[in-house]
Amino acid sequence: MSQSQHALRSAGAQRGLSLLFALLALVALSLAAVGLVRSVGNGSLVVGNLGFKLDATATGDRGAELAITWLQNNLSGVTLDNDVTASGYYATSTDALDPTGRNTSASARAVVDWNNDSCATVSGSYTACLPASAATTVGSNSVNWVITRLCALAGSKDDVSNSCATSLTSGTLDDANSGGLDYASPKGLGATVTNPYYRVVVRTVGGRNTVSYTETIVHF
Repeated sequence: MSQSQHALRSAGAQRGLSLLFALLALVALSLAAVGLVRSVGNGSLVVGNLGFKLDATATGDRGAELAITWLQNNLSGVTLDNDVTASGYYATSTDALDPTGRNTSASARAVVDWNNDSCATVSGSYTACLPASAATTVGSNSVNWVITRLCALAGSKDDVSNSCATSLTSGTLDDANSGGLDYASPKGLGATVTNPYYRVVVRTVGGRNTVSYTETIVHF
């Protein structure tokens, strides 16, 4: 073999080896690009889900306001002395309440029928399925709630046999000045009447089936 032929064969082998390295580098760059796209896509998905979660939680405040308004509209009379299941209201504290339906280890619990399906979607066993209020649309989200009066029994809060969690009582009018304290009226931790506390649990369903639960304790 002449020197010229040997040189041509060596050059061809080098070009083939360079092509192989170029293909390997192209594959590596392609894999890196795919990984980068997937990482950016997952990051955007996480940020989007977080945004929906925050929006649902913020909407829960509006749901609590609607539930409190319902309570205020029914304070007079005896409506709140007994359950009003159509409005998601219960006159007793329901201590075994599992509002999210996730405490499957509890031997006895009351769950909430958030989806209006007789609690068919709740996992595990339970002793009671409590209807929630009708769903209300707030913006692009949907809210409904359950309200429990923090009393041991239904009926009048003033019944001696009933026991309710209530606000502090006071012996003087000055103790009721919780709106504005000054040197003339320095007190303000008590209340002139004893009304029971109410527990308001709101469920909000937002975009991408995002679900948020908020809880508010209120008294009047």
